[in-house]
Amino acid sequence: MKINISYYLDEHGWSTCWIYANGRFHEISITHIFQEAPIEEFLNSLIGIIKGDTERQFIWYGEPGGEQISIKEIPNKKHMVHFKVEGFAEDYGEQIIDLETSIEFEIKKQQLIRMMYFEFKKINELMKDKHYEENRKNEFPFKRFREFEKNAIKYLEMK
Repeated sequence: MKINISYYLDEHGWSTCWIYANGRFHEISITHIFQEAPIEEFLNSLIGIIKGDTERQFIWYGEPGGEQISIKEIPNKKHMVHFKVEGFAEDYGEQIIDLETSIEFEIKKQQLIRMMYFEFKKINELMKDKHYEENRKNEFPFKRFREFEKNAIKYLEMK
């Protein structure tokens, strides 16, 4: 399984998420203008998966358009999820009608949780630096990350 997801919290209300899966690479530019914390959207989905949800979905907007991310448990392989990113051209507030698959793959739940835990732990630690944090104030959901961290550690210890 050749999969990597990397998240960069940029300055002034932007983020970038890079996804590499099985020889394909996809980059997502995310604006924070339309959502308080796009990271929180991902954390909420991961916490849901940890707690037994079989499917979670969220949207990251760009300018224009955006991406819909779906995480769905594979019924005959309950330790795995299908991760799918679908792009759309509609602006924020418009009905999303035209989804086009950008990248998709299967990954072990445990691997996804571990990978994203360390991505967001990295940002959590970087935010302790005054200069890094300066133009990213209120862009990282510390409280939600702590809840995710607690759930992730417990989940990964059980596996």
